[in-house]
Amino acid sequence: EIYQDLKTYTDIQSIFSTVLQRYNEEHSSKRMDLVLFEDALEHLTRIHRILKIKRGNALLVGVGGSGKQSLTKLATFAAGYELFEISLTRNYGEYEFREDLKRLYAILGTENNGAGKQCTFLITDAHVKNESFLELINNMLTSGMIPALFEEEEKLPLIDSVRDEVEKAGINPSKENCWNYFINRCRNNLHVVLAMSPAGDTLRKRCRNFPGMISNCVIDWFFPWPKDALL
Repeated sequence: EIYQDLKTYTDIQSIFSTVLQRYNEEHSSKRMDLVLFEDALEHLTRIHRILKIKRGNALLVGVGGSGKQSLTKLATFAAGYELFEISLTRNYGEYEFREDLKRLYAILGTENNGAGKQCTFLITDAHVKNESFLELINNMLTSGMIPALFEEEEKLPLIDSVRDEVEKAGINPSKENCWNYFINRCRNNLHVVLAMSPAGDTLRKRCRNFPGMISNCVIDWFFPWPKDALL
């Protein structure tokens, strides 16, 4: 990948200030009032670069309020990707999470005239109501698909949606080949961003139990903001 030198912090701040203004114009009900000081710009460009990598995923580690979610949303907008988040309810459990993941895979594999959409899947500590959620995410990170997420009858329209492309690629359009083609497309369009707090032992235990969080993610540590950022 060839990177473009964006020169000084002032130049970068000018670029992302324009991006932020456009974001707020298009998301008037979810405006973000961000101060783009140097440390924030470093994290913002880092997250953006990770998202632009094929199958690029990120583990953002920092205490609450350090800007992990806001900078991810702005980086996603700057990349031209769609943001996907789950909405928790009182009885939200693994079944509801799996249904949301089916919606995510529909975006990744069938939208945009069948080509799928590049999408950032943002997960925070608050979203992890059950550790089983992270087991499913670990499968997404390591293999691109969750075993038994789709029933056989649910797979059929997804398989049919890529059959013509599989044939054009000179691949035998068998059911298995078409399904693998669909999974690869989804995996290429998926960017998981985990925003986690380092407080306590929770993150350490999660990284030990779900190794994809380490081996398949670029880690970005959010340290306390410098004094000049708080003036």
